[in-house]
Amino acid sequence: MSIDPAAVTSLRDVGVTRLLRESAPEWLVPLADAVTLLGDLAVIVGGLAVAVLVDIRRGRRDSRERLVSDRTAFLVGVVLGGLAFTLILKTVVAADRPPTELQAIGRHGHGFPSGHTMAAALLWGALAIWGRTGSRRMRLLVASTIVGLVAVSRLVLGVHYLADVVASVAIAVGFLVVAGVTLAGEPRRALGTAAVLGVAALIVTGGNVDGVVAFGGCLGAAAGWWLSRIGTDRLVRRVYRQAADR
Repeated sequence: MSIDPAAVTSLRDVGVTRLLRESAPEWLVPLADAVTLLGDLAVIVGGLAVAVLVDIRRGRRDSRERLVSDRTAFLVGVVLGGLAFTLILKTVVAADRPPTELQAIGRHGHGFPSGHTMAAALLWGALAIWGRTGSRRMRLLVASTIVGLVAVSRLVLGVHYLADVVASVAIAVGFLVVAGVTLAGEPRRALGTAAVLGVAALIVTGGNVDGVVAFGGCLGAAAGWWLSRIGTDRLVRRVYRQAADR
């Protein structure tokens, strides 16, 4: 059973995007274009890299045996898996974006779900739930603000309908909740799930650029974590062996 993109579009369009595009001042467009970068793939990947680097530094300070903590590895696995899941949804639903005359800055590709909104909800939501900086309440407040700004920016730019961004937030939150409950904080499960979703994304997209990136990112993260664990375990065993010989 195939999904009719036209029918999906008619259900998504409630006139909010058109209203915003017709009433928003032009100076708001470049501002929205800057804000929307908080959900851009480069920023999401950069945020994950920063989280890993901060965790490594914290581990050195605390003389931790593992290069990367299980908590951070789990967070990375969940976010990468969520990004691959987003791509799968976009490809399967294949819903159109708003018409080009509504778009302040032309965008191609499918419109549901909103990739930027969902990516922002996945990263900043995961940092709010499993991060360590500040209190959880403050992290949730910051995450909610960022996700809300990204969602509104997509509407101001005219590249999504209201239903797209609302559903994207709901799906991302649901994904994080399900991941937290079913994967039980285990990085092996999170990265393994991400690897499976990466393979699925590659297959569903027919091996296009986005699919290859999702596949490479998920598999690369899983392989990197596995290799780091092997290397750390060998180093620990070597230290224990040398201590015993003395």
